[in-house]
Amino acid sequence: MPTVAVVRGLYRAASAEPPLSEPEAVADLFADIYGSAVEHEEVAAVVARHEGEVTAFAYGHPWTWEQQEDAWSAELHRTLGTASALLDGTHVLSLLVRHPGAARSALGSRVLEAWLTGIGGGPVWLQTTDIETPALRLYKTFGFDSIGHGPKAPNGEPGLVLYRRGVSR
Repeated sequence: MPTVAVVRGLYRAASAEPPLSEPEAVADLFADIYGSAVEHEEVAAVVARHEGEVTAFAYGHPWTWEQQEDAWSAELHRTLGTASALLDGTHVLSLLVRHPGAARSALGSRVLEAWLTGIGGGPVWLQTTDIETPALRLYKTFGFDSIGHGPKAPNGEPGLVLYRRGVSR
């Protein structure tokens, strides 16, 4: 598992440029959430490295409403309404990030595929910005569909919640 500092640096590099153009504070937040998840959750992760450096990373964990006691989760449940039932008993993909130097290399696709395989191909969801980004296009090619909006994304707009049904084996 990469360190919190490595995740922070990778996210800063990936999100600094358009179309996201996010401030470093967003990377700090996502890195801190990752650090907490590693300490308290059953985390599934995939790391890609090139010459010893982390170039892409994905992580997530099992999700049940019963275990969610924080304000963000309560807002997610409220804003999704009846669609929130889809998330119970799934996995959440908390973060998928790829270094911008690896653009157009299919690295993000390979990391996502490995992560989905690692969780057994079951149903999964994520929240992202609804800005047209390479990540959003990637999620759509992997069969993620919008089920509504959740709490605010880093751009201050409600985050787009995407859901992918499990793959039959």
